Amino acid sequence: MLQRGWGEARRFRLLGALVVLLAASAVWADDSEHRLQQGVKTAIGSGFEVTYGDYGSNADATVVTVPVLLAVNPLQDVDLTLELPLVYLSSRSSSNVVVTRSGGMGRRSNATVNLSSGNSTSSEAGLGDINLSAGWTLQQDEEGWAPRIRPNLYLKLPTGDDDSGLGTGTFEAGPGLSLSKWLGDVQLFADGAYILQDSTSDYQGKNYLAYTAGGGVQLNDRLFVSLFAKGSSTRVDGGDAPLEGRLKLNFLQSRRVAWELYGLVGFSDASPAAGGGLLVMYQF
Repeated sequence: MLQRGWGEARRFRLLGALVVLLAASAVWADDSEHRLQQGVKTAIGSGFEVTYGDYGSNADATVVTVPVLLAVNPLQDVDLTLELPLVYLSSRSSSNVVVTRSGGMGRRSNATVNLSSGNSTSSEAGLGDINLSAGWTLQQDEEGWAPRIRPNLYLKLPTGDDDSGLGTGTFEAGPGLSLSKWLGDVQLFADGAYILQDSTSDYQGKNYLAYTAGGGVQLNDRLFVSLFAKGSSTRVDGGDAPLEGRLKLNFLQSRRVAWELYGLVGFSDASPAAGGGLLVMYQF
C-alpha cells in the first residue's frame, strides 16, 4: 500500500507520472471489455447507471451515474478509453458512505454510524473519479485452442469530491490481463487486475485484486447476451469484498450505433443490492 499523508505536490507529481506512463505504453486497460467494433477507430458514448443499497451501514444509498466515454483505437491492436462520470448520491447523513470504482460504495475510515438514528437524507452531485484505461491485444481469438489475450492497465484519478462522498480521494492504478475464447456461438471470458491504491486520513484504501468471469451467447448478427460475476478482494481496511452478478445485453443497431443494457444484483455489503444501466456508443 502506498503511504498515507501525501502532500499536494507529491500527488501532482504522481498524477503526471502515471499519465505519461499511460500515454507512453498504450498497451494496457482496465478489467472491462473493449467496446469498439472491428475496424472502428473512434467512439463516443453516454448513458446512465442507477444502483441502490444499504452497504452494511443502513445507508439507504441511491447512486445515479452518467458516464461520458471516449474510446480510441490509435493502432490496430491498441485501444484507449477515457471515462468522465457525473454522479448523484443520495444517502442517510449518518452513513458516511463514498462512491468507489464500478458503482460500489465504501465508508470513511473515521465514520461512526448510529444505525438507530440519522434518518435525515443528504444529496450530492458533481464529477466523480475519472477513469483511464488502455489495452493491447497480443493474440486474436482464432481457430484452435488459443484464446484472445489482452494485457491491460487501469488508472483512476481522484477528481470526485471525497468530502461529499462522490469519490474516495485516492489514486488507483495497476496492470491486468483479459482472456476470451469463442466456441461456436458461445464466448467464455475472464479477466483480472492487481490495483495499487493509496490512502487518506478519511479513507484507508488498500491494494486489491479485481476480477470478472462469465460467458455469453451470440443470438444473431446483432444481439449478444452475457452473464458474469464481477468482484474484487477488500478495497478498504475493515471493509467487505465486493461481489455482484450481472446480466447484459449488447445490441449492434448499425455499424455506427451500439447499445448496452444490463442489470446487476449484489452479494456483499460492499456492492449495491440491485441496479442497472444503459449505454449507447456512436462509432466513427
